[in-house]
Amino acid sequence: MVEALFYAFFVGTGLGFLYDLMRFFRLSFGGSLFFDLLFWVSCSFVTFSYLLIFNNGEIRWIYLVTILVGFLVYILSFGKLFLPIQKTIAKKVKIRLKKFKKVLQLPYLLYYNI
Repeated sequence: MVEALFYAFFVGTGLGFLYDLMRFFRLSFGGSLFFDLLFWVSCSFVTFSYLLIFNNGEIRWIYLVTILVGFLVYILSFGKLFLPIQKTIAKKVKIRLKKFKKVLQLPYLLYYNI
């Protein structure tokens, strides 16, 4: 049981990392509904797979609480550390995307003006 709780904690930290990654994409590209939905679908799949492997699919609250604790430990430690870095990188990505969008619109504007 201790081994299963150990893995549950690391599943939670992995889900925290996934949340951090989705937060970066949400800041960079917008479309928060898509990335939130993708996060929750992947969370449910990972949690179900974990419970299926370690507990034969039986839901025990201790495992879910340990996953939540691992998630919160990651978000409150590394998540707060990486958030300012993510915001600065996301701003630069947005600027690059706006320039790239203008380049992609150039042939249309040239054709439209002819």
